[in-house]
Amino acid sequence: MQLQSICRSDGIMARIPSREELIRSLKSHGLRLTSQRDLIISVLRESSEHLDAEGIWRSVYQRDQSLNLATVYRTLHTLTQVKMVKQSFLGEGQKRAYYELEDKPVHYHFACLNCGKVLELESEQISQAQDALERYYGLRIFQTHLKFEGLCPDCAAPKPNAEQ
Repeated sequence: MQLQSICRSDGIMARIPSREELIRSLKSHGLRLTSQRDLIISVLRESSEHLDAEGIWRSVYQRDQSLNLATVYRTLHTLTQVKMVKQSFLGEGQKRAYYELEDKPVHYHFACLNCGKVLELESEQISQAQDALERYYGLRIFQTHLKFEGLCPDCAAPKPNAEQ
């Protein structure tokens, strides 16, 4: 299952790590860049949608039919453990995990309870609030998972009366 995403309005994309940076990052965790890891990272890098493991597998399968779903799950688990990929649960009561690269700019999610659309949101105010919490409580926050739920603009828009 794939959920739709709306990218940043300014068109700025996350800086894509070079192949050498990927290799260095994996080596620092005692791992190497296998063809499976490389392919899965490429799919995540190129996708404008939020992908679950099956969505990633379908994209990977178009390029390499020898890669099975179990390998995708194992690879995602490994990449999540070494903090190259992050896992999110985006819909209400979702048990299905969605994956994205860790190096994406800080953003938050909005999940539509009606159509399932997921929007990526950026907010300077939330970043400022996080900074204030760190200062006030002496915290060091490394990750923030913030998700809003409600109706997207399409689902919230009044519907024309069909009986006119």
